Amino acid sequence: MPAESDALPRVTVVTVTYADRWATGLSATVQSVLAEPRADLIVVCNGIAPASAASLTGTASAAAGRIEVIDLGRNRGSAPAFATGLAAAYRRATAVLLLDDDNPLPPGALATLEAVSDALTSRADAAPTALACFRAVNPVYRLLKEGAAADTLFRELRPGAFLTTDVFASRHRAAVDPRRTIPTAVGDIRVTPLPNSMWGGLYLPPGIAALGVLPPTELVLYADDNAFSARLRGHGCEILLCLDVEIRDTVDWRASAEPPRRRVRIPRVLRTAPDELWRVRYQNRNAAFVSALQARGSVPARMRLAVNVAARLSLLFLAALAAGRLRAFGAVATACLAGLRGRLGESYPLPGGADTGTTPARVRSARS
Repeated sequence: MPAESDALPRVTVVTVTYADRWATGLSATVQSVLAEPRADLIVVCNGIAPASAASLTGTASAAAGRIEVIDLGRNRGSAPAFATGLAAAYRRATAVLLLDDDNPLPPGALATLEAVSDALTSRADAAPTALACFRAVNPVYRLLKEGAAADTLFRELRPGAFLTTDVFASRHRAAVDPRRTIPTAVGDIRVTPLPNSMWGGLYLPPGIAALGVLPPTELVLYADDNAFSARLRGHGCEILLCLDVEIRDTVDWRASAEPPRRRVRIPRVLRTAPDELWRVRYQNRNAAFVSALQARGSVPARMRLAVNVAARLSLLFLAALAAGRLRAFGAVATACLAGLRGRLGESYPLPGGADTGTTPARVRSARS
């Protein structure tokens, strides 16, 4: 008789790694996926260091064809890397789970996600629904878990907003708790609507994976996961945050994601070290592009966008002037203007950007 895991549908897990991340979290993530007998893994290497590459190749060789390694040769950004991994996963016609390389898969998470998906698809009027795992490192996810409404947290999704700035936004809070409980074969699971999902922990059931949706690679990195969520919504898919399926990151970036609680503080983008300005350039360029895209086709939204652009950049300029951080302001402002004008692509050098002499998208170990 076949093993129980052989009778269950397979799941393809996709992760992207870079630099020397084996000990930091990639090893734990790989081993957690291998611990699930019906899960296969695709690892996209985005400028990986030789030591991590050797460890990954050795593990893949011993994994009986369950790990596929795709080497992009250099750091091409998260959007091209996840697009490459997703395209490879879609060809397998399975459900797909996306993980960051420091996201070990919790035991039983796949069964729970599948049970929630089955419960949702059993309804005749149900829209295709992607599921996101809860991650405490995201401050917004924690607020959603406490019952906050998504429309009060995702201000950047409002047509006419500029990044998270919207001087016309009302301050009222939703009176109805958006959280709900879904009875499943493994118990009751709490969920809440999620407009934008992070890469790590996003589960695409087979019906959504079959649509073949990919992120816009011209964003390179930052806001590419939000743009991917928007593309899913554009295909009629909903996204729910599973509050009872938690992924614990091996690297906790919560401290850097939350500003210090002071009355007067320098905006985080102005405190960026010069050698890290490439990050805020991509962040602000891509977010500005998404803001412009959402305002397209509506004259009132475009007028609101113009006001919000002037308000945000004026306040940022005054803060930079007071703090003596005009160079950082210049980097942010020019990146925002590039995004508003749709000038995307690999505009700013990425760490690990030098080619290793390999052919892009080289498959080093394929699943049999």
